[in-house]
Amino acid sequence: MTVVFEMALRDIDPRTLDDLKNKYPEAVVRIESEHARYESGMDEDGFWAVIDLFNWKKTDRQDVIAPAVEALSRLDATAIYAFHDILHEKLYALDGRCFAEQLGSNRFAPGENKYFSVDDFLYARCAVVANGRIFFETVLHNPKRMPKEYTFETILYLPELAWKMKTGRDDYNHSPDVWCETFSNSEGWPGITPLKDRLLNL
Repeated sequence: MTVVFEMALRDIDPRTLDDLKNKYPEAVVRIESEHARYESGMDEDGFWAVIDLFNWKKTDRQDVIAPAVEALSRLDATAIYAFHDILHEKLYALDGRCFAEQLGSNRFAPGENKYFSVDDFLYARCAVVANGRIFFETVLHNPKRMPKEYTFETILYLPELAWKMKTGRDDYNHSPDVWCETFSNSEGWPGITPLKDRLLNL
């Protein structure tokens, strides 16, 4: 029978370590850190392979992503974190005025004195990523291909759902360094202070 012992490395004192060595002399030590560099094999290809598992025959969004959640949950924690980071990088790349101006009813059009939902723009970018690598790259190079009235917020919760399926816990707390919220990409919004900088100055 496999025995799993989970404890923060900083809390393991010499006495505890000696006790463990005596009790489990043949045990193999595995160190897992959310801050470690990702060496789990989750790269660009792996990211898009997970996205390709979406089941578009389903109508419920949770059911659509279910195969991807299950597949990601079988990988180690660092792969889940890496997937999360890459997801934010893709959403960040689409965070720009040229993309926001191509939306339908929620298009960015300050001259028209109309409301622009920053959340809906994020969810529209999610829809681009959810539709796979080819569509993402197409939109990235041709903003006019942005979805007009289609969003896919559910993809944002994929890493957390995979973590819960893997561990049975609700304590997922990885935060990517790259922000995906609207107005985070300074190059995409010239003349507008990035959201992160505005929050830091509050």
